[in-house]
Amino acid sequence: MRSFARIAALSVLVILAACDTNVVTGCCTTGGARLRVVNAFTTPVDVLVDGNVAIQSLAAGAVATASSTVGNHTIVLRSTTGSSTSQSLTTSSGALNSIAVVRASNGAVSTAVLDDTGSVVPAGATKVRVLHLAPNAGVLQVYRTQPDFQQPVSWQFPFTYQAEMNSLSAPFYQSTVGSWEIHVWQTPANSTGWATAPVKVVIPLGSGEKKTVLILDDPAGGVRVELI
Repeated sequence: MRSFARIAALSVLVILAACDTNVVTGCCTTGGARLRVVNAFTTPVDVLVDGNVAIQSLAAGAVATASSTVGNHTIVLRSTTGSSTSQSLTTSSGALNSIAVVRASNGAVSTAVLDDTGSVVPAGATKVRVLHLAPNAGVLQVYRTQPDFQQPVSWQFPFTYQAEMNSLSAPFYQSTVGSWEIHVWQTPANSTGWATAPVKVVIPLGSGEKKTVLILDDPAGGVRVELI
């Protein structure tokens, strides 16, 4: 397992700005992109849309987008080790679909849909969820503050890699309008790591808005975060 200490390079507090506040580490989606792929596997993967390579050798822990026509598609995710999986996907005009390449319990490539259509945010409220998609990181300490509660509280325990996610294993938490703050570290295994956490992100949200925080392996070691 990579040394978690190397995530110290990410210790600068990230305040979201530009690209509709969807970006933490430089991944920005513009133009006619309709498919976003998150590589939460341990090796690079090729992304094929209807048999054609749309994204070649997407690095582990990276995020990329590809354009496609509106309609039904078959997405094949193929690792450099030879393992592959497929996912049916229907795209619509103006929509951006998100899927993750994940590591199944047997070590093979699998897939998970990241799009959320069931978590409605009431007026005057905000919602956030955090997904552990860093297969090399092991157990992480993920704590949050939220607009209506400023005492750091654990996101979930234990927080391990999530190859499968649903409303129970990966819930959205709700709060009022304002800024959420997420800190990520490995040790100590309690809230005392909040102040010195090497990965920190502030998420300002307005009424009816929600975000998903992706924790990914960092090619330089440790983890990094992306927002979708």
